[in-house]
Amino acid sequence: MRLSKKDKKEIQTLIYRYSGPRANIGYTFEPLRYGDTDEPKLEEIIFIYADDFDIVLSALKSKYPLDDPDTGETYEAFDPCWDNPIPESIWHEILTELDAWPAKEPELHIFIDSFIAWVRAHLKRANGIIVTGNL
Repeated sequence: MRLSKKDKKEIQTLIYRYSGPRANIGYTFEPLRYGDTDEPKLEEIIFIYADDFDIVLSALKSKYPLDDPDTGETYEAFDPCWDNPIPESIWHEILTELDAWPAKEPELHIFIDSFIAWVRAHLKRANGIIVTGNL
């Protein structure tokens, strides 16, 4: 696992095994703050390539359908092409599952631990995390 950040003007990328082209399919994660109209700072966002996202994706998909507590809207399924606002309470369930994930490879264990640490740190100051796909 490595966290790449070449320039302060770029989004950090959390990488497990991905080694393809830099501009490729993946997901951004950013804090969800109800009532806040400001865009998150680039330092608050991470990107994970789709190839490295499988474990997190399976945990996310298992939580649908989801109701957005802010808008009341129901999301029937995870959308790889759009915003997926996921409330804090659901993230705690996801993190519990990821904590228990039987990662036998040291690199995978480090990747999962890094992701969990990022989410927990941002949930201290947010109502959830938005996952946005670029498919």
